[in-house]
Amino acid sequence: MPDVLSQSEIDALLNAISSGEMDESLETAGSGLKIREYDFRTANRFHKEQIRTLRIIYDTFARLFATYLSGTLRVMCNVETVSVEELKYFEFVNALPSPVVLGVIHMPPMTGSLLVEMSPDLAYGIISRLLGGQADKEGFHRSFTEIEMVLLERITRQILPLFKESWEKVVTIDTTLDRIETSPQFAQIVASNETVAIITISVQLDDAEGMFTVCLPHMSFEPINAQMNTTMLYQSSFSSNRRSAYDDIHTRIQRTSLDLTAIFRETRMPVRDVLNLSVGDVIAMDHKLDMPVAVNVGHLPKFEAEIGVKDNRYAIKITDIIRKEDANDE
Repeated sequence: MPDVLSQSEIDALLNAISSGEMDESLETAGSGLKIREYDFRTANRFHKEQIRTLRIIYDTFARLFATYLSGTLRVMCNVETVSVEELKYFEFVNALPSPVVLGVIHMPPMTGSLLVEMSPDLAYGIISRLLGGQADKEGFHRSFTEIEMVLLERITRQILPLFKESWEKVVTIDTTLDRIETSPQFAQIVASNETVAIITISVQLDDAEGMFTVCLPHMSFEPINAQMNTTMLYQSSFSSNRRSAYDDIHTRIQRTSLDLTAIFRETRMPVRDVLNLSVGDVIAMDHKLDMPVAVNVGHLPKFEAEIGVKDNRYAIKITDIIRKEDANDE
């Protein structure tokens, strides 16, 4: 690494600073460094935590989208999130193909609108499969007919619940489709120089392949900035799972059955008397009538109780709790 100073150069630099003199060789040592001017107007507005959170959200959406397409089109689908990047809105619009399918969607509590863009190859592949054809490798370059637009609008409406489900770990949203456009100039959701997050998702339908892109303006995130954090996402998910596990264990414990046994004091008899017992014999017990009986839960003594009768059945009435230390003392 040429930019790292050796120990002798560091010592010489310290000596030059302490003496007030600077060696010319040290002054020129850093002349090979490249300095790049920084324009604060182009600073990133989406910080890394927001980008990571969006990646997690749309990885979930990609899995749900693949399941939906496989069931709807009856074809194996491979959907994966390619990238999450920050661009200016005009850069995104200028890169759009023609013709294009743009869906303007509202997702409160986020403000404003967002765009979902379906590439022509993907749109024609979906239409072909819906109408009983095969998804071709090469798309067509023509305008969409009214029937095709109706089909694409229906597909877009049906995937809106997938957005809601993929966002639910971060924030509860409500999705509605405003309209479908085929020209970017009629889908101007923000100013041209506004910063947007572009989520690019690759979709492969049999032999056809296309892109599904989501455009999220930065200003839309203001109401949910606190939730756009992966740490908060994992903590909330962990807390939710832990609470669910706690409730499940609590319910199982509440429904667990235990054996309760009321035990009289022990009575001792010689072996010869036990051997001579027969039907009808009466055993005199050492347990007096005013003495409490011990109630065992399982094999452990837990309560003291009085003997009685309720509804023509023998019963016991709890009078005291046997503490662990009391049981040990006995």
